[in-house]
Amino acid sequence: MLSKLFLASLALVSAAAQESGVVAKSGGNMLRYTIPQVGTLGDGRLFAVFGVSSKDVKHGRVFGAFSSDGAKTWTTPRLLVEDPPFTTGDPNMLIDGNTVWVFATKVKTPNDIKKAWTLMIKSTDNGATWSQPKELFIPRQYTPGKQHNGIKLRDGSYAMGISWDRWAEKNMNARTEGEMDLSSGLLLSLDGDNWTIHGDLHAPVHDKVRPSFTNGLAEPSIVQLENGELFMLLRHGSTHHYEARSKDGGLTWSKPKPSPLTGSNTPVALYRLQGQADIVAVWNSNPLQRWPLVAALSKDGGRTWSNPRILSNNNRQASYPGLTQLRDGSIIAVWQEATADNGRDIRYAKFNREWLLSW
Repeated sequence: MLSKLFLASLALVSAAAQESGVVAKSGGNMLRYTIPQVGTLGDGRLFAVFGVSSKDVKHGRVFGAFSSDGAKTWTTPRLLVEDPPFTTGDPNMLIDGNTVWVFATKVKTPNDIKKAWTLMIKSTDNGATWSQPKELFIPRQYTPGKQHNGIKLRDGSYAMGISWDRWAEKNMNARTEGEMDLSSGLLLSLDGDNWTIHGDLHAPVHDKVRPSFTNGLAEPSIVQLENGELFMLLRHGSTHHYEARSKDGGLTWSKPKPSPLTGSNTPVALYRLQGQADIVAVWNSNPLQRWPLVAALSKDGGRTWSNPRILSNNNRQASYPGLTQLRDGSIIAVWQEATADNGRDIRYAKFNREWLLSW
């Protein structure tokens, strides 16, 4: 069965995206740029956030970069969050007009999978100036899974996915990622500064693809559909990403089940197109490896998807995607991609709805 799924994942449309390039390139002191997210600011510029590891600093940090020309060029990455000797990384953001919140996970260096904290910084001027980091209270012990951007709901409140390790809740810690057992839920907020947690989505992995893959559900991505329903896609260690739905604003959720999207142990990026019912997903469609990275569109709230289009397929890791849309309707995807010399770049692709549906 697995071999058939793997072969199916390669039967994809291989035409290149309409435009692609680099947001941040590893090299010199900067060994790796990791786990990015991207958003469109109130002034129309693009803003990307990502983790950084470097030769001269033992702990991880969070940097950001801006683009004023629709992703063709990016500013030199700028330090946003650092809390030595702890490592900060896995950033995501929430944008509402000119206000931007950036959230980052803080762990010990090296990470012992016992405790994680969430730090938050805020800008009210499209990223020109930032507040000092503030800890966001989440009543869970180890919370690695909030890499997807937060969204503004139709009632004006905010929502953001979150995951936590169930072992840490029992005062035990996994020794490796493969021993983790993860649950997911939703953070809700009225002001972007204070959040409450809702839901406990869990699905054991009975057919784990590799020993190193996590158990349970992690790294949820969310959109609000045209009918007001919340739709969530989650990382799972089997052969498919999982999905769940909420009809009451994220307070309660349907039982998680396998989605139509083949893939394993990686997160999905989700985005609802401006003024439309359509949603776009970017994910790794291979249940064995973190390539290729593909994109598809759904017209029916994630129940069926268009034929996947390849964004990256270099037989190297290309994962942890993020999505946004420019004012002209262009779609921007970002992701981390391994390099031949063991570095990691942040790359982007620019395309539109018509390209997604052109085959």
